[in-house]
Amino acid sequence: MEEPVMEQLFDFTIVKMYYHVSPEGADHPIYEVAADELFNSAMLQEALRMGGATVQATSLALPASFVGTSLCKLTLIQLLFASQVDRLIDLSPDNLIFQVELHDDHAHLGYKIKELRSVPLPADGEEHRRAFLLNHWREYFSSFITPAVEALAEAAELKPDAIWQQFGGQLTYLKDFLTSYLGEGAILDKFIRDSGQLIELLEPELFRRRRNPYQHLNPRYVENPLNPDEKWLMQSSCCLYDRRENGSKCYTCPRLTAEEREARACEMIEMAAAK
Repeated sequence: MEEPVMEQLFDFTIVKMYYHVSPEGADHPIYEVAADELFNSAMLQEALRMGGATVQATSLALPASFVGTSLCKLTLIQLLFASQVDRLIDLSPDNLIFQVELHDDHAHLGYKIKELRSVPLPADGEEHRRAFLLNHWREYFSSFITPAVEALAEAAELKPDAIWQQFGGQLTYLKDFLTSYLGEGAILDKFIRDSGQLIELLEPELFRRRRNPYQHLNPRYVENPLNPDEKWLMQSSCCLYDRRENGSKCYTCPRLTAEEREARACEMIEMAAAK
């Protein structure tokens, strides 16, 4: 990707707020390293230890999970901008700096984009757009995302599936957000079509597993204890947030039993009432 693009073409408001990725990067990073250095075992171990220390992790499992979902978010950002401006933004590892930033009792893991550049997507028909993106995704996963997920899993002594299984929920969450935020329209339509490729056309072998990780069949929702009219998407897999000092599973964790979720709901209501 060699074609420079004016920065104002891309609106990073949502991307920076929720995914912590932008050309300016974090305001006050406590740790950063070139993303392509994360393939180095020693550098990856250091990054995971630093990330784990910020959340009082009891092992490298939790930071590996967080970094893994950050990789998923890189793919979602590309889909989002493709639907908004019909351009493919360059989020290759040699164009990214991995960053950790503290925020009160939690940390943000994200990336600073070294140079904002992109290429236009084909405008001569849906078939050409589909073929262009499909070629991109095959290269992007085979050279970057899949090896990175496997390196993370090995460093944290996890199975790669512990990371991959979170990808489907992340994609569903963004779809739901865009549906609520945008309603009907061309941007949402393009996002749904383009993201469908990740689910339908990418071979499981590309991820070195039996099933495409973006498949999220029959998403489940749970009631927001503080607002019965609102539903929260249940995660597609445990994010390992309980692997920290005094940690517990998230309210939307699929591993919670009905009884455990009800007890957590009562705790949330009590905490809200005490404020």
